[in-house]
Amino acid sequence: MKLRRADGGVIAVEVVGEPDAPAVLFCHGLADSRLAAYGFAGAAHALGLRLIAPDRPGIGGTEARRLPRVVDWAAEATVVLDALGVGSVALLGVSGGGAFAAACASELPDRVRSLVLIAPLGPPAWPTRGMAAGQRASLQIARRAPAFGGWFLGRLATLARRAPGLFIRLATSEMPAGDRRALAQPDARAAFLTNYLRAFQRGSWGVGQDLRVLTRPWGFDLESITVPTSIHQGDADTTVPLRHARRFAAAIPGARLHIHPGQGHFSILTAPEQTLATLAA
Repeated sequence: MKLRRADGGVIAVEVVGEPDAPAVLFCHGLADSRLAAYGFAGAAHALGLRLIAPDRPGIGGTEARRLPRVVDWAAEATVVLDALGVGSVALLGVSGGGAFAAACASELPDRVRSLVLIAPLGPPAWPTRGMAAGQRASLQIARRAPAFGGWFLGRLATLARRAPGLFIRLATSEMPAGDRRALAQPDARAAFLTNYLRAFQRGSWGVGQDLRVLTRPWGFDLESITVPTSIHQGDADTTVPLRHARRFAAAIPGARLHIHPGQGHFSILTAPEQTLATLAA
């Protein structure tokens, strides 16, 4: 569906799962889109949840709007929740979307029931040891030139349209074996391509903005989060290292860390009921 801000700007939102069930705001990852919520659709139906998944500004079907910091996403999320008549909400953030979900938990404590983070990417000052070399280089470039980083990822989207097999080989070249196996499955491979391409539906500006705000101070403290929080991380992840999940767990009061042995950044997503279970509690 398409919602409108007060200034008339469009926000594209996907809703999956059980109608009228408890709401979960889904924050998609970097160079990803609202369509990633469909990977959790079966689990949402089974657990009795309704996932509300907006594209962030400039990504997918959402019109561009400048976000000065990650924390400013909370106001955008509030527009979505108000438009859909949602009062209480749980939060689900995956990878780069973890920061945006955490921002909502910090800024909307009276509205948020709980927070689940899956392989969350940490703030820019956190160490990158444990990341694949290509991931570290991408973040270093983004810190200095986020627009260029977005443009480069957009060029990869062009490759994905023209030569999807080559794109998959490049994208998975530094991944652990578990992630390569997961993305070799036809459905997972098709979803990965679709979500990546949809992220650049409006060009590379939106992904560049995500890179900018993720690699600058976020504008809130993880220590300010007071809602029940669960963090899920694979110990074989080379996209976001385990040490980031440990730091999230140490910073957020009372957070529970669940380490999934042998799982990577994408293979951990193949068991969504396990990671979403606390949202249904």
